[in-house]
Amino acid sequence: FFTYHFFTGEPDDSVVFAVLMSTLMFLLATLLEFAVAWAGKWLIAGRLSAGSYPLWGWVYFRWWLADRVVDAAPTYMIAGTSLYVGWLRALGARIGRDVMVGSITLRVPELLTLGDGTSVGNAVNLENAVVKGGMLHLGRIEIGRDCAIASFCVLEGDVALGDGAHLRGQTAMSRGERVPPGRIWAGSPAQDIGADDPALRPARPPVTKFRLAAEAMFFLAGALAVAVAFFLPVFPAFMLIDSLDVSELGVQPLLDDGSITAWQAFLLRLVKFFALAMPASVVLIALTVLLSAGIRWAFLPRMQAGSWPVHSGRYLAKWLVSQIQEHSLAVLHGIYATVFSAAWYRLLGATVGRDAELSTALGVVPDMLTLGDETFIADAVMLGDEQVLGGWMTVQATVVGRRSFIGNGAYLPDGTVIPDNVLIGVLSSVPANVEMHSGDTWLGSPPLHLPARESAVSASADLTYRPSTRRRVARGLIEAFRIAAPHALVIAVGYAIVLDAMPLAEQDRWGLVVLELALAGVLFGVASFAWVAALKWLLIGRYRQRATPMWTPFVWLSEAITNMYEGIAVPNLLRYLRGTPMLPLALNLLGCRIAPSAWLDTTDITEFDCVRIGAHSELNAHSCPQTHLFEDRVMKIDQVCIGERVTIGPRCNVLYGAVVGDGVSLGEHDHKS
Repeated sequence: FFTYHFFTGEPDDSVVFAVLMSTLMFLLATLLEFAVAWAGKWLIAGRLSAGSYPLWGWVYFRWWLADRVVDAAPTYMIAGTSLYVGWLRALGARIGRDVMVGSITLRVPELLTLGDGTSVGNAVNLENAVVKGGMLHLGRIEIGRDCAIASFCVLEGDVALGDGAHLRGQTAMSRGERVPPGRIWAGSPAQDIGADDPALRPARPPVTKFRLAAEAMFFLAGALAVAVAFFLPVFPAFMLIDSLDVSELGVQPLLDDGSITAWQAFLLRLVKFFALAMPASVVLIALTVLLSAGIRWAFLPRMQAGSWPVHSGRYLAKWLVSQIQEHSLAVLHGIYATVFSAAWYRLLGATVGRDAELSTALGVVPDMLTLGDETFIADAVMLGDEQVLGGWMTVQATVVGRRSFIGNGAYLPDGTVIPDNVLIGVLSSVPANVEMHSGDTWLGSPPLHLPARESAVSASADLTYRPSTRRRVARGLIEAFRIAAPHALVIAVGYAIVLDAMPLAEQDRWGLVVLELALAGVLFGVASFAWVAALKWLLIGRYRQRATPMWTPFVWLSEAITNMYEGIAVPNLLRYLRGTPMLPLALNLLGCRIAPSAWLDTTDITEFDCVRIGAHSELNAHSCPQTHLFEDRVMKIDQVCIGERVTIGPRCNVLYGAVVGDGVSLGEHDHKS
């Protein structure tokens, strides 16, 4: 914001030069984020040792602050590359040769060891820092040579995998567990399901040092080029606002003649620029969509089923497609779980049937995905990501049949073929294709077949599967606002702050400019939270137990609040409050009833008024009081009551209607109902 407007303040200023300087500042800021994260980790925490430490003690504070600083680095830009391995080494992890790492969360890098030839999938949580019983437990994760950890696994500290050991997708390893060499474990809790046979796989393909160096340069250039490409659409949005901001809308004359105060001028600018930023946000979103499609189809080949070396052009093309999806997510986060999401997936190459509903699916290989009519893909589903094993990438087609439902956090590896009208439950994996039949219900990991399914509240077809044109238009308008409004808010605040700081820059008072922009950034985080809180109370009021069909205004507004909470309040404020006494206080302002002494390392809460958490309870990373689910396109909401001194493990969901008694401990990847 500041750089562009500083270099376009006069009529004869060059817009091209302003765009160039802004782009250079963007690249510098991106690299600076990595530098600050690296320096902050070593200056604040240093090298931590495995052990148990008191909550709120000195070691806890050092670990917490370093963790928050490192988490701010945009590592999605380098996930799945040799640069990511280098980044983890820079943070203290011990990683061998020819290791592939997809996307992970890692809480104490110096306590991780990955042996030569090991591969780690996507959305893997290496939670080697867990709070339980008022203590912070830091533990080592020791992974041997030629191991494979598939996507969606969760590993606590003090675990080990022997050479050649494998973890199947959606597997959870608890503290103290050891996988013997060559064995395969799966499930939550993890169980031994047999021995791996390396003879069934092709030999690891050779790779030269020159190839590795060339790939590193490609990944660096590709990451920066894609980042810049998705940064450029902001400038046409700026130009549109500047063209609409005619002199009659000026606030400065009112301030100069004393008609209004400086604070009133700031608020007037905020309102004015929010109105101007709404059409500009539509331009930004449209250009991002067109750019994504243009890069995808102009430069990248269509993916086919098969296996390729990870050091091949096909892997690089797949990585670039993933980069497009990741970078576009920053602008298009609001498009998921809307009437527009199916069109977005089709644009990227997926085959999506009529009236399919898609939320924030992970690991999608668009060319290899087919969704039938009226399918429902809930939040955070791992939907057919590639398998990387032994130096090879394998991609297979993933198919979900008509009217099948895939629950929150479910894991579908590539090659899965789900028949019509099948339900895969929350945090569940899928059985072998030959075991699934139309009408089945599967729950858990490993999946358990349920002979009967509870019927949802009866609702007419025009509120579930066959909405009227009027309802489609109404939902589309509400969801279009939800997509554009967060960007309009950011642009409006950015314009107001920059115009307020510009007089200081014109006087060359750069110290005050930096200070004002820094303070404004903090205040923007607070304001983002206040914006979401105000909308929640104005549009929803208080959440209560209910069952509401999907094609009704309450559901659209509730999903809009959730989306803006996740897209504005969490990244701008609440993510930095994780693990502090301030997070329960902030969530209580939204309607939660959380004891001040509760410890939360998660912001994954939706229907706030339905959440009760007792004193001294502990919710670890990515855990979730799941207060709603969609069943047969009916949104069912109920309370989640968590007692006192309860420990909820990493990526553990407590489903709506559940009551967790005092002193209970739930392990990682559990779901309590």
